[in-house]
Amino acid sequence: MTPKRFNFILLHLLVSISALINLLTGLRIHLVSDRTLYWLSPILPQGNLHDLHYISGIVLFSSALGYVFYVLRRKKRATKTPSSYHLWVQYFGYVITLSALVSGALYWWQFEFLNFQAWHFWSAIGMLVFLILHSLVYIIQYGANVLKMVVPFRTLKQARLSFTLLLSLGTAGAGWAFMYSGSQLPLTVKKISIDELVNVDGEPSEAFWQEANEISVLTTGGANFIDGQTTVSIKAAANQFETYFLFRWKDATKSLAHLPLFKQNGKWVVRQNGFHHFDETTYYEDKFAVMISSTCGYGADGTAYLGRKPIKDKPENWHGKGYHASMDNRIRDLWHWKAVRTNDMFQADDNFFGPASTPRFGERRYTAGYLADGKDSGGYKMNWKWYSPHSVTPKRLPTEASLVTRPLAWFGSQPYQKTYDTLPEGSELPSVLYHSNQFEGDRANVRARGKWENGYWTLEVSRKHDTGSEHDVALEDGTCIWVSAFDHSQIAHTRHHRPIQLEYVQ
Repeated sequence: MTPKRFNFILLHLLVSISALINLLTGLRIHLVSDRTLYWLSPILPQGNLHDLHYISGIVLFSSALGYVFYVLRRKKRATKTPSSYHLWVQYFGYVITLSALVSGALYWWQFEFLNFQAWHFWSAIGMLVFLILHSLVYIIQYGANVLKMVVPFRTLKQARLSFTLLLSLGTAGAGWAFMYSGSQLPLTVKKISIDELVNVDGEPSEAFWQEANEISVLTTGGANFIDGQTTVSIKAAANQFETYFLFRWKDATKSLAHLPLFKQNGKWVVRQNGFHHFDETTYYEDKFAVMISSTCGYGADGTAYLGRKPIKDKPENWHGKGYHASMDNRIRDLWHWKAVRTNDMFQADDNFFGPASTPRFGERRYTAGYLADGKDSGGYKMNWKWYSPHSVTPKRLPTEASLVTRPLAWFGSQPYQKTYDTLPEGSELPSVLYHSNQFEGDRANVRARGKWENGYWTLEVSRKHDTGSEHDVALEDGTCIWVSAFDHSQIAHTRHHRPIQLEYVQ
């Protein structure tokens, strides 16, 4: 076999395998935010897939580049003219592969001038159509022997280095090295004096905010946002002891209706559209999350495990999207601001991603590695005793109808008794019950306050550089963060690919 023929067979094999892996992992990732093709879920891979998706994409690009080089060097010779069907399928394959590679690269860079997520998805569908059209004729013609044509084992035993192969491998290696070493978005943290008064109130009235460096990150894949995306602007400042963040994102509606209790036919029911399987997208509060890690990997720094049962020996999830867990035994810090449950406490819920937890008997919702920091007291509770989609019994009722607040305060309310339940048909009660004013203990380490105005949320957040907690990650030079916005959704948040790396001014 000539070296040129060997190059063609090897490149064809690399393109085929990398395209298939890229397609399958990409569809699984896409199902997190778009359920249109969820019927494909049983045949798609599960688990930690982002690195595999990016690697296969780089190999596909490198192999395609090698193929272009192969075609340019190939001498023209008399060959049998392919049928018009094969010719058109071949041209379609060239176009759709280029489209998938270009849209994937631009989507990874998070450019905002087009909806690259949609473009990349339809390119993937085109790639699927191409693979079917390209292979179907050969399968019909050769049957099981087609495997010998696609994976010629005898030929591969003659493997040899060539310039084309070296070009492909070198490009793949360089691409992966760049993605892991040069892909972080730098955020300069402005240095401020310890004497500078900072009021964490959701209003950037302090003078240093006008001088702080700002970056903007396009986040995509969330429910209820226009095209599922919103751009988050981020500023950061720090004194000797604390770091302050200012986040701003577009959200057309201020959503505070968090699973309200509604009186219907003499019973209290929870208004919900997805809460029963823990994916509420209608009756929920706006939220914002920040993940912090000492490392800067992809797929939420390796914590995203996708699919209905992505972690071996752990329960399935209800919604089929997946779990978060730190299976490398490194903690990832998570700040979870909630417009109803924590905003009036001037706090964000201090959580973390750890190893997948042991399931508890009778536990309806298993959250894998997503866990809350410990607390001494305080916080909120849900205002029902046992949840059922048919009816619930409230824990507390307002002492007077005029005292219904959102959330419902512990003082000004009373334990539920049937004789006290005189609220008329069609009344609403808050689902959130403030047990006390604030979290206390480890869970109270993050101060936060958000304000909504003219279609935008502005959120101020602060925390000590190092809390000393085993569940917190220190804020220091090189620390990476990721942000997510929720538009009245429980878990359907936006996301971005490239980590944001903090650069503290010394």
